[in-house]
Amino acid sequence: MYMFDPRELGQQLKRLRTQYRLTQAALAKRAQVSPIFIAKVEAGERMPSWDTLARLARALGITVRVALVPNR
Repeated sequence: MYMFDPRELGQQLKRLRTQYRLTQAALAKRAQVSPIFIAKVEAGERMPSWDTLARLARALGITVRVALVPNR
């Protein structure tokens, strides 16, 4: 079981990605993952490992904490 809801993380990732005007493909390239993986994370279907989450955060220029805390 995850400490975080995969759907909330996915929504947060999508919000941040669009805020920085990145496509899924562009974020995927920066984080060295596939665009399909980004789509599945954003849909709440996949949960990235801590390592991958750190790469996604670096690709967005944010901290992992920012990536994990939903903006409500």
